[in-house]
Amino acid sequence: MKKYILLVEEPAILAGTTLKVQGEPELFNMALHAAKDPEAVMQNRYKMAEDFNLSVDQFVFTQQTHSDHLVKVTKEDMGKGAKDYATAIPDTDALYTREKGILLGVFHADCVPVLLYDPVEQLVAAIHAGWQGTVKEITGKTIAYLKEHENVNPANLHVYIGPAICQNNFEVEDDVVEKVKAMSFDTSAFIYHTENDKKSFVDNKGLNRQQCLNAGVLAENIRMDKNCTFANQENFFSYRKDKDCGRHCSFIMIK
Repeated sequence: MKKYILLVEEPAILAGTTLKVQGEPELFNMALHAAKDPEAVMQNRYKMAEDFNLSVDQFVFTQQTHSDHLVKVTKEDMGKGAKDYATAIPDTDALYTREKGILLGVFHADCVPVLLYDPVEQLVAAIHAGWQGTVKEITGKTIAYLKEHENVNPANLHVYIGPAICQNNFEVEDDVVEKVKAMSFDTSAFIYHTENDKKSFVDNKGLNRQQCLNAGVLAENIRMDKNCTFANQENFFSYRKDKDCGRHCSFIMIK
């Protein structure tokens, strides 16, 4: 059974998203913080490492807090969060590195994973953007930081926006709508109200794509996975549908 969505257009990198897999421990849950049995998650991580001819010690994960915090990863960080959640990089939802052989990963079940690759600067980044990170504009801030501090030209960036909950299944309350409206750009195209404004739905994937475009990423360099984690229960975990669920890992590494 298929276990990954892989990006194959870029031979210099390994990137993709793990899937929910029947028959695997905890359905191939990758997140220790959402594990019923941590040993089952570790089995999955070792299997993933084996599938890509890697060591788990090459993985780097964070303690995600729905922040807009970005951390640069070096060889000294290898293995953080790979075998023990307590060793993961704290209070961080975006990672980037210039170094080869380091697999950056973010965990999600409905939230939006965003992966960046700059073939000119040879740099990769992984971003976790739930609605809270999205309204804090974590994706746009990450690109702006890389432009200012790492000489990245946004026009050179290749972006993958992974599977996440789609707008028609992402109903939100008024407080979330107000936060979306308060973002730094016109977000009206990403908010849908039903008749009499009784229900509101937000396009979280689209908001992150727009942040990329606003930052100077070319539309043709953005790939957006069309899968809805809420609608496709066979292949995806959905926190909104089942809070007691596993997590996918979206990952990227310079080979």
